[in-house]
Amino acid sequence: MITSGRNPRLPRSYQPGRLLRLVQGDLPGHQLERADDGVSRFVPIEGGPTVEVTERVDKRFLGHIETARFVVRMSGSGSGPARLRIGHRGRFKREGIVVEVVSGDDAAHLLADDVGSDVDFARATNPLDFTRFEVEWAEGQWMATVELMGASFVSLALPPMRSYVRLHADQRDSLIASLTALSSLITSRE
Repeated sequence: MITSGRNPRLPRSYQPGRLLRLVQGDLPGHQLERADDGVSRFVPIEGGPTVEVTERVDKRFLGHIETARFVVRMSGSGSGPARLRIGHRGRFKREGIVVEVVSGDDAAHLLADDVGSDVDFARATNPLDFTRFEVEWAEGQWMATVELMGASFVSLALPPMRSYVRLHADQRDSLIASLTALSSLITSRE
């Protein structure tokens, strides 16, 4: 699935699937299970959550940015629609994480408290450079969505530039550790 953040028409320089192929090279230890409809599923060889990766395209003046969206689906209990937003705490230096309930009932607040106080999740997430990290209850399951500063492709007309911002090993390890800790936490609450 390819989504465009600003304009439904995709830029001419956009090449569907290019970003997913580049991200595949940055996920060693994961096997590409299938790629269809713009979704790639990466299954860890040595265990852990399966990660779905899709592309999001933001059309900008004189260019566009392609961002990889990492999604992990988790079984667990939920009582209704809920959405949590995870962010960093600290103004100039990261001092931990904060979990905000965007929507949901008391169960969502309890989950937010559990996620915010989980030491493994906080340790893994604190060094992660993300622009979006949300956990949502939808369609009978929990779904975590992460967009990073890395794993993106920038294309500009002026000055002419095309560049892939790699998902470096430390960020990849933090991403996988965060999603693994979150998945363990949520599935253990059933």
